[in-house]
Amino acid sequence: MKTSQDGSSALQMNDQVISAKSPLVPSNSYFTLEVLLVGGFSILVSLGFWIFFDKSLSLATVSSLAFAAAFVVNHPHFLSSYILLYSDFRKNIFRRKRYFLSAVVVPLVLLFVIGSALATKDAKLMGNIITSMYFLVGWHYVKQVFGFVIVTSVHRKNFYSPSERKLLLANLFSMWFLSFLGSHMGTGSFEFYGIKHFSLHLPTWLLTVDQFALVFTLFSLIYVHVVKYIETGFIPSPPAVVAFSALYVWYIPAMSHPGFGYLIPFFHSLQYLTFVWLFKKNQVTSEISVFKGPARRQAWILKFGGFVAAACLLGALAFEFVPKALDNLNLIESGTLGYAPFLAAFLLFINIHHYFIDSTIWRSDNESVKKNLFS
Repeated sequence: MKTSQDGSSALQMNDQVISAKSPLVPSNSYFTLEVLLVGGFSILVSLGFWIFFDKSLSLATVSSLAFAAAFVVNHPHFLSSYILLYSDFRKNIFRRKRYFLSAVVVPLVLLFVIGSALATKDAKLMGNIITSMYFLVGWHYVKQVFGFVIVTSVHRKNFYSPSERKLLLANLFSMWFLSFLGSHMGTGSFEFYGIKHFSLHLPTWLLTVDQFALVFTLFSLIYVHVVKYIETGFIPSPPAVVAFSALYVWYIPAMSHPGFGYLIPFFHSLQYLTFVWLFKKNQVTSEISVFKGPARRQAWILKFGGFVAAACLLGALAFEFVPKALDNLNLIESGTLGYAPFLAAFLLFINIHHYFIDSTIWRSDNESVKKNLFS
């Protein structure tokens, strides 16, 4: 499964506000754990698939590996955002419009729409929801990568102007849209847990326009960086380059490999958790600073370990145990909405809601994020 508006992410915070060095590694480390976590692992694994595995390989082992990885990375990545919104930032829900929208209005609307589709066994409505999910998830992938490019650059005091950030974002969007358009030309159909959804029958000229935009913005970015280097000595930070390149590897059709495709959500989630857990680590460290010795270590385990454990447990419940238990009750006639309608419904709800949650909590006006992610 492939998993808001400009400026929605705290990973896109105002460059002038942040001047801290990377909280993960020294700024002069050019091949580090940070580089691997924000995209380096995915690039290496992609190369491994192309070198060692034919496209006709059996996907059973890869899908099993992806399923196992989901429990420790993919699922916690989603539920971490829920814990942050409804626990860490709960005071904002009824104080700030954006938080109320994401925490109350959006989930209620999703429950109504998805619930209506299940109750009426409306396969067409479910198909439209699935298409919406893929669109929003792709948008989310782009904004997350954009955020990491900006943040890892700022950590090293490499700043982009507003116009340069817009150019970067335009290139990333045009690259992702190339993949989305490729799935919605013609009259094809697809399945999501047995639920059919269909191509949007988009005109082919859109693909030509997008290809031109991709090439134009890519060469414009190269030109901008060459000029910046000549004039100021600016060199893009290694994590920024890797995060940018990773999205190309994930989405460019020519780079696609069926085996690697199963693991893209894992690498996206790993990238996300890198900063979520960094934020939580700094937050907990600040909170337990009044304790000493065993009491401090116990508080650390309870707070940070509790956050990780809760994300893993809630993820397993939301993505596996609860929806599969409901499907086993056969409340919906088999085949009407695929072979696992409740599992599909849970996945749709969480993926779409996750987009809105992230567009709310990871923003420059979130003081807790500024303090604990960049302190």
